Amino acid sequence: MDFYLPTCDREPYVIQKPESIRTPRLVVFHSRLLYNLQTMKGLLSQGASSFSLASLCPHVKTHKSSYVTRLMREQGIHFFKATPNEVEMLAAAGAPEVLVAYPLLAADAAAQIDTMKRHPATRFFLQISQPEHARILQQAAEAADLNVSCFIDLDVGMARTGIAPQKALGLYRRLPQFPRLTFAGLHAYDGHIHQLSADERQLQAGISMDQLQTALDQFTAAGVPVERVVIGGTPSFIQDLQVLGRKRWPFQLYFSPGTWIYFDTHYQRLMPGTFKPAALILCQIMDQTGANRCVLNMGHKRWAVDQGPVEAFSIPGMKALSWSEEHTVVEAPGYCRIGDYVLVAPRHVCSTVNLWEYFALIDEKGEVEIAVSPIEGRNR
Repeated sequence: MDFYLPTCDREPYVIQKPESIRTPRLVVFHSRLLYNLQTMKGLLSQGASSFSLASLCPHVKTHKSSYVTRLMREQGIHFFKATPNEVEMLAAAGAPEVLVAYPLLAADAAAQIDTMKRHPATRFFLQISQPEHARILQQAAEAADLNVSCFIDLDVGMARTGIAPQKALGLYRRLPQFPRLTFAGLHAYDGHIHQLSADERQLQAGISMDQLQTALDQFTAAGVPVERVVIGGTPSFIQDLQVLGRKRWPFQLYFSPGTWIYFDTHYQRLMPGTFKPAALILCQIMDQTGANRCVLNMGHKRWAVDQGPVEAFSIPGMKALSWSEEHTVVEAPGYCRIGDYVLVAPRHVCSTVNLWEYFALIDEKGEVEIAVSPIEGRNR
C-alpha cells in the first residue's frame, strides 16, 4: 500500500502488508534513514571539505535505538551525545565515544560511573558548568577509583544550563581541586535557535558563536589547549557551519544535531527541502461519528502534543479536531471507512519516540524487515 504525505516527501511511503502490523505502531522507513544520512553528509561537506559524518556527535535522544546507533556507526559516526537515559543503550551498541550532555546530580553521577566501569570499551565524557557539578563527579569517581573526562558546558544564549562563556576559564582553573577530573573540551549548544527565518537563525548563530569565541580566546590567551568543541542542534548546525566551518581550528570541531535522523513536521517548516520524516505512526480509523468525522485508534499517549497536534496525514483533507489519551477525532473525507489505514507524521518526533516501546522497520521495498526493534533508551 502506498501512503502519500506530500508535505513530507513527494515519494510514497510504502508498506506492503499493513494488515501484518498491529496498530497503532511506530514505523521507521530504512530508505529515509539512509537519505537523511546522505543529506547530512552533503550539508557537512558544503560547510567545509574537511567535514564528514565523522564530524558529528549526534544527540541520540531522538531515536534512543541501538539499531539506529549501529546504522550511524556503519556510516562512520563514532562520537555520540546523550542524556543519562540513553547511555546504557549506546554502550551496549558499541558506541566508541559518548558525551553525556547533562549536569549530573549525585545519584545520576554514581549510576554513570557504574556504567563506565561496566563498559570500559566506551570512552565517556561528562559535563560540568558549576563547581558543585565538579564536586559531585569527584566524589563519585573517587568512590569508584576512576578518572573522568569532562566538558565545560557554556551558555551561549539558551539560558538553560551552562556557565557564562567569560567565566569558563575560571571554572577550568578550579579543576586542580578535583584531581579525578580531566578537562576534555567545550560544549556550546544553541538550542534556542529555531526562528522560522533562516536569516534570523543566521544572525542568532553569529551571536552564539561569538560567545563561544569569547571563551576560546580566553583559553588560548592563557595557553590552555582545547581538545574538542561540540556545538549545534538540528535547526542551527547549518548556520553554525557557515560561521565556523571555514576557519582553521586547533581543536576537533563536532556538530550535535539530533532530530535530523528522523525529522518531523515542525522542523520541516524551519528546514524545507533538507531531511525527510523517517519515523511515522501507522494507525487506523476505529469509528465514524458523522458524515465527515472519524476517530483514529491513537491518542496523545502515542503522539507527543507538546508542540501541538499532529497535522500531516496520508489521507488528503484529514485534520485533527480533538484528542485524548487513546483517541484522535479527525475531520475526514466522506469516503473514509472503519478499518482504513492512515500514516501520520509526528510534529515533535523526539518526544513521540519516547512514548513507544519499539518500532517496526520497513525496508526499501515496503516489507517489514524487523517487526520489533526495541527503543532501549526510552522512559528510563
